[in-house]
Formats: sequence, C-alpha cells, structure tokens
Amino acid sequence: MANVLKVVFGIGIAISLLILMLLGIQTFYPEPKYENFCDYSISPIKSFESCQDNMTVGECRTLMLNESSNYYETCSKNYDSAEKEYKKNFFIIANILGILAIIIAYFIKETINISAGVFMSGIIIILWSLMKSWTSANDKLKFVIALIVTAIIIFLAMDVNKRLKK
Repeated sequence: MANVLKVVFGIGIAISLLILMLLGIQTFYPEPKYENFCDYSISPIKSFESCQDNMTVGECRTLMLNESSNYYETCSKNYDSAEKEYKKNFFIIANILGILAIIIAYFIKETINISAGVFMSGIIIILWSLMKSWTSANDKLKFVIALIVTAIIIFLAMDVNKRLKK
C-alpha cells in the first residue's frame, strides 16, 4: 500500500509541476496571438470613391481585393515570424526548466517519490518543448540541447546508481 501511495504521489508531483512550469512560461512569456497581428474583424465595404474614374467596377473591386489580400499576407507573415521566434525561445526556456527540474530531483533523492515526480516533470517538459518547437528551432540548437540534457541525465543516473549500490 505504501509503495502504491509513493507512485501516486510521484505521478501527481510530475503532473502538477509540469502544469506549473507551462503556466509559468505562458504567464511570463505569452504566445503571440494572430489577432494582435491581423485585424480580421468585419470591416465595412470600401466605397468605390477610392477608385479612379476610368476604372470599371470589376477593376475597382479587383484593386480593393488586392489591397486587402496584401494586408492579410503581410500581417500573416509577421505573425508567422513572431510565432517561429516564440517557439524557438519556448524550446530554450522549457529545456532550461527541464534541466533545472532534473538537477533538483538529483539533490532530493532521499525522498524517492518526490524526486521521481520532479525528474519526470523535467523529462516531460523537455519532450513537450521538442514537440512544440520541432519545426521552429534550429536543428543544431536542438542537437546541442539534447546532447546536454542526455549527458546530464546519464551523469546523474550513474551517480545515483553508485550511491544505491553502497
């Protein structure tokens, strides 16, 4: 019964710490919103007065449509650029939090369920950041961070295993 409780508490800690880290990122570094870049509210139809006198109605409508399309194309590109930058930064921030959680878990290894929960939340946020930022983060950046995370995990696991054998 005690082992089951330890597992349940470990899982609960992992989930709640993961949610806390994700909410922290969202609170202090919010994701860009499309509506902040593109005003897609219904706009009144432009009058034909803005068209030249020698234009047909069809030419005038085409001109107005092109102007509107250019606006949405530009604002969409700006949004895409901001979102890509956000995802790259999210990747870095989440990995830093994940590494910190893993290191903290190492130092609280005396309480195995708490340590396991903190460790799992670190691993999950790192995986989450990879999934969220897969197309936005540079491959070299992903490789270097994955290498650092893997080295830290292996080092800490080897140290924990040495101590458990004693």
